[in-house]
Amino acid sequence: MRRTRLSSMLGAALLVALLLPQAALAAPTTTPPLAEIKLGCALHVPNPLSSIAPNRAIVCRWTAPEGVTVKAYRLWRSVDAGDRHLVARIPGDGLLRFADRNIRTGHAYHYRVIGIGEDGARVAKSDVDTVRVPRAPQALAFNCVVVIDGGDTSARCHWSDTTRPAAVRYVLWRSVDGGPREAIYRVGEDGRRSYVDHDVKPGQTIRYAVVALAKHGRIVAFGGPDRVVIPD
Repeated sequence: MRRTRLSSMLGAALLVALLLPQAALAAPTTTPPLAEIKLGCALHVPNPLSSIAPNRAIVCRWTAPEGVTVKAYRLWRSVDAGDRHLVARIPGDGLLRFADRNIRTGHAYHYRVIGIGEDGARVAKSDVDTVRVPRAPQALAFNCVVVIDGGDTSARCHWSDTTRPAAVRYVLWRSVDGGPREAIYRVGEDGRRSYVDHDVKPGQTIRYAVVALAKHGRIVAFGGPDRVVIPD
């Protein structure tokens, strides 16, 4: 009796095995891991002497992965704890960067890059990189004038005090005749908020701007730009 029941069970098991598709009996396949993309995103602060400051953007840059061919990159973004949205499509042979200007203060932005292969499948991905956008810099009253004292000509700039508690120092910048900007004066937040620039020449057009910086270099207040023309 026991042998009959055992034989029946073995026969049923053999019948089930014969009826199963070959794929079910094959060893499970594993999906190879995606190649690594190195992504870095940061809040970009414009030139303090720019007339459109503070036109900020989050700039993301990434590297091409090794060992795979990427036809296109897709940059995804989510804001705070919201849904993920596609913000950029970059060709595989294009410039591996994107400036996201659709940002607002007081929010956290999360980015990830996905690499797409020739067959349309994902072949590479990056880790998520997060950038938090602080509130916009405070606008400072800022004024620069030409001062002629006897035979001495100079430019004098003065600005109002910031009320942002994070400010630790001021930096005064200038650009001569459209040239590169240069920092000409640095002072602590409680220091003198005026500067006389004696390094001027007749006919020069000079643009000045001042920023108040936090401990780690973040701009918390901004004044200018203001332009002066040194008379001949």
